[in-house]
Amino acid sequence: MNINNLGLLNILGEIINEEEESSDKAISEFLLYNIDNIRYVTINNIVDQAFVSHSSVRRFCNNLGYQNFSELKSSFSDIVFPSNLHLRKFEPVEKYRVNIVNELENIIVGINHVITDDTIKYLTHLINQYENIALLSANNTSSNLLKFQQELFYANKIIRIVNNNFDNEFLNEVSKRSSLIFVVSVSGVFAKEIYNIMDHTKGKKVLITANRDEEFIKPYNEIIYLSKKDIKSDAFGLFGKYGITYLFDLISEHYIYEYKKRNEKIY
Repeated sequence: MNINNLGLLNILGEIINEEEESSDKAISEFLLYNIDNIRYVTINNIVDQAFVSHSSVRRFCNNLGYQNFSELKSSFSDIVFPSNLHLRKFEPVEKYRVNIVNELENIIVGINHVITDDTIKYLTHLINQYENIALLSANNTSSNLLKFQQELFYANKIIRIVNNNFDNEFLNEVSKRSSLIFVVSVSGVFAKEIYNIMDHTKGKKVLITANRDEEFIKPYNEIIYLSKKDIKSDAFGLFGKYGITYLFDLISEHYIYEYKKRNEKIY
């Protein structure tokens, strides 16, 4: 898997959200509208129906980190979607509401069992201790981390979020600038993809995951598990959708409480 695949939806979303009418936006919209049949889409289909040129399609693929359209097309798999959508059985809202309320309670209770107040205090101490910090994640969780990043801005703490373009050169640059690196990989897929890179990355490395497999934890100094159970028990994808938000909300709250006033400067 191309590691850029894990941030693919973020990139397409940014193009849709931020760009005016352009070739890139037309191509992005065409791909998303045809995502269920993407394996049958050809460059000629895009040129004819999105009204763009062949060179525009090639440039679009290259800008996203792919050598050609075939490589980009092969990246559209179930794994690019958040919240374990490919594992879900979809239900009417009445039934889903009941199930999700029960599962949310179980998720929160499970997190509280393994991540204590002392754990939160330790993590906030780490964040305060290091000047250069990076949060690495795939598109599945990066949106949950943006609010955390902004809340720490309020406490005069700058944390960098890295959520696409995960190539060796880029991550090596991150490791040079960052003494503390959090890798947030709820399902473990992202951590597996960057295993070799993290194995050669300097700095203190902390993995946050709900995957209990041990095959990808070797590069990390510390592992923070979200539950005693494995991610396979989370059929609704709630660890990624709500569990990460809950965890980082606890960290943010305690960090601001503990360090905001202490770090304030008087001019």
